Amino acid sequence: MRRDVCVVCPVHDERPFLEGFSRKLRGCFSGQVIFIDDGSGDGSGDLLRAMGDWRTAVIGHPRRLGYGAALLTGFREALGRGFRRIVTIDADLQHNPARIGRFARALDGRDAALGTRYPKGTAYAKAPGERLAVNRYAAGLLRVLFGVRFTDPFCGFRAYRDTFLREARLTEEGYGLGLEILLEIVRLGARFREVPVEAVYPHPGRRFLDGLDDPRRRLLHYLGVIARKRNEIEREHAPPG
Repeated sequence: MRRDVCVVCPVHDERPFLEGFSRKLRGCFSGQVIFIDDGSGDGSGDLLRAMGDWRTAVIGHPRRLGYGAALLTGFREALGRGFRRIVTIDADLQHNPARIGRFARALDGRDAALGTRYPKGTAYAKAPGERLAVNRYAAGLLRVLFGVRFTDPFCGFRAYRDTFLREARLTEEGYGLGLEILLEIVRLGARFREVPVEAVYPHPGRRFLDGLDDPRRRLLHYLGVIARKRNEIEREHAPPG
């Protein structure tokens, strides 16, 4: 299956973690990996190129465009190379690369496989309180508005079919992209499965960028994404006239 699977990994100032992450990744996955260096200022891109081989591509943004923009660049590159299953993973050791195969297999008969640190709504003691609160609020709102249960709207460990990514309308360049993808699953009626993953927070003090470190501002940003996509969905399904 590895010839069919591509791993997409956004990177911004992750140099301290890259050697350990790459070692773990290549210990369990021998296929194509696409790193997107999103304007790092710490030499992350240079290190990735030095460590890479023919199975590794490193695409650099000249300046930081955002987490979502990095993923969108990775999606375009993976689709352009003809891969049919695209797995997204973060490089900060929060995600276990040994689970990549599980995500790829979870796409059998489905359009998306979504990592969840809170299967069946379980709360983990390791989860930072404000992050868990924002996550649960967003999950509850999606359930009320759309009748679809996503237990972890913001886990970045996921996998998608190429057909879904080609059809999805994705424009969010920041942290809201993961949420926008869920709303595209709703809009398209896409088939998905949740895949339990470890709740690992190796760097609990790491900050959100783009002024979103304040959980209230971050929640307002996410609510804006939900409102915009809800309007799109309602307009698309409105009866003619």
